[in-house]
Amino acid sequence: MFALKAWQYRAPHDQYQLLWFCNAANLVLALAIFARWGNGVFICSALLLVGLPIWVFDVLATGDFHVFSVFTHVLSPLVGMLVVRQLGASRYVIWQTLVFYLLLQLLARLLSPAAQNINVAFDIYAPVKKLFPNFWIYSLANLIGLTAWVVVAYRLLLGKMVLNNQAT
Repeated sequence: MFALKAWQYRAPHDQYQLLWFCNAANLVLALAIFARWGNGVFICSALLLVGLPIWVFDVLATGDFHVFSVFTHVLSPLVGMLVVRQLGASRYVIWQTLVFYLLLQLLARLLSPAAQNINVAFDIYAPVKKLFPNFWIYSLANLIGLTAWVVVAYRLLLGKMVLNNQAT
């Protein structure tokens, strides 16, 4: 899926688009599946799943749709969910997911133009801007929401199986 997005963003002025959570997560997801690294599969699947409704909302709000995005936002997390249920993940995966999220935001902030607001690393997502007093409150709300989602996904996808798995 990442290769399709890399082809889509092959123009030099578009390559920073590969830093979006969904694109980066697809690349790491593929590597994690091939390495049979359960925590990596969980981390990427959780980010892709939380991004699915955001992507649908964005398509409806902006009309910006590309068929490759369906593979990225729908097929990849489905594959990830199936694989992580087989591989399992350690109890550390919750904080590791948050670190990966923050790392991707930092990379977007360092490597992409502020005007593009990749991973909402520079400004509040425009459609919800009126709901937040400032960028830092918005970022904290995103981090809290992601944390809640990751805990729920951990319990739903892995349940008691996690306690028996020693994956790191």
